[in-house]
Amino acid sequence: MKRKSINTILLAAVTLLAFCAVSCDEFPPVKYDDPEPYEVYTDEDFSDCTLVTVKELKDMYKSSPVNITDNIYIKAQVISSDQSGNLYRTMYLQDATAGIELKIGTRNLYNDYKLGQWVYVKLKDLTLGDYNGMVGIGYRSHDPEYETSYIENQYLIDTHIFRGAMDEPVEPLLLESDEDIRDEGNFGKYVTIKGLTYSDKLFVILYYDPDGDHQDYQGNCVFLDEESGEQGYGNYGIDTWAISENAFQAMLDDPEFDFNGFPDVDKSRFTGPYSYTVSQYFRTSAQMGGMDLQIRTSGYARFADTEIDSRILAGEPFDATGILTYYNSGSEPNYQFTLLDLSGIVIPE
Repeated sequence: MKRKSINTILLAAVTLLAFCAVSCDEFPPVKYDDPEPYEVYTDEDFSDCTLVTVKELKDMYKSSPVNITDNIYIKAQVISSDQSGNLYRTMYLQDATAGIELKIGTRNLYNDYKLGQWVYVKLKDLTLGDYNGMVGIGYRSHDPEYETSYIENQYLIDTHIFRGAMDEPVEPLLLESDEDIRDEGNFGKYVTIKGLTYSDKLFVILYYDPDGDHQDYQGNCVFLDEESGEQGYGNYGIDTWAISENAFQAMLDDPEFDFNGFPDVDKSRFTGPYSYTVSQYFRTSAQMGGMDLQIRTSGYARFADTEIDSRILAGEPFDATGILTYYNSGSEPNYQFTLLDLSGIVIPE
């Protein structure tokens, strides 16, 4: 009996040692405070290329996609972060002349590209394209609806996008007039706008069948827009920055929620919830010119379901810092603003 117990203990010990050996081979220790080193590139690494500014690059675009064949590159700093989830598979870069979107098709970019870090982009074989008024860098697209596609192949990323030295984050450019907002030279830049007030209007497209045709505007889409908002429906009862899937399900389940009585919504027709990007409307100060500005937030942002501060909803002025963007829907220009996170919203004391 005693020998059997000893043998059992020995067998357990051997098994444990074997398991540890296998475990150590298969699951190396996680070094949260010791990330994998990477090569830091400098100007000297691109001596065989010609440097162009971001503005010079954007000026190359005229009216159709530009497949770049020259051996040129840009050097710019990271001004965006996707950590909050409000940006997806893209980041913005800025040098002393302009800002631009880089459609790098991977997620969690904030782990590799830090705010203020210098980034070099070799442009040969990439494509410069326009999306409804915003010029950006991507890869050639085979979809006629888009002039560029994502740079998502790891080989393409490794041979075109290079991390440089860390630096201080870029200071936001203070926009002091509506003309500054309308200036194309500021699109894609990190900016601050002071004295915004809430307009009690929004824009979002809802889908009765989220898996159905999103272009079926008559049968599958419901438009909650500023025009109906001005007719008395306001923000349709949506006072959050956006709408997550869970939040929309809660709206459907709440018998009291009726989109401020808007008659064009039939809650019984929704086949399921969906995450909705929402453009909440704000107005610049009278001193700036009093134009409309949309703060556009993804339904996947971590702060999507956060209620807009009650003081802002009540009309108190606030300052916003983020990326200035633009969307030309064809019928009218839309000047938009993308927050990196809610630290970009400040109510002055």
